[in-house]
Amino acid sequence: MTISPDLMNVIEQGFALRLDGIHGSAHWARVRNNGLRLAEQTGANPEIVQLFAFLHDSKRFNDGHDPQHGVRAARFAAGIRGSLLSLSDSDFELLRFACEFHTDGLTEADVTVQTC
Repeated sequence: MTISPDLMNVIEQGFALRLDGIHGSAHWARVRNNGLRLAEQTGANPEIVQLFAFLHDSKRFNDGHDPQHGVRAARFAAGIRGSLLSLSDSDFELLRFACEFHTDGLTEADVTVQTC
């Protein structure tokens, strides 16, 4: 699965920070590459891992402490579901959970969430 140009455009246009900053597009690409490598080992769903990579930090307000950015990313994903994002209910729930809780230090979850 690849991220559609339309989805990427919406993510980039809605990003409040610099795309070349520490949580911008290069970071998203690194998370994608590392996540897909891990998914080969863990059996995680690569589509969700890839979507997570581009969404998880997309709603940051700053590059420092921003404890609600994951919640905002999950809400953003819910808002584009059905138009730019097409996932089953169970797959969407994994993506939503991974985005919302990715900074909480959880150590137990579905293998796809853990891989994200």
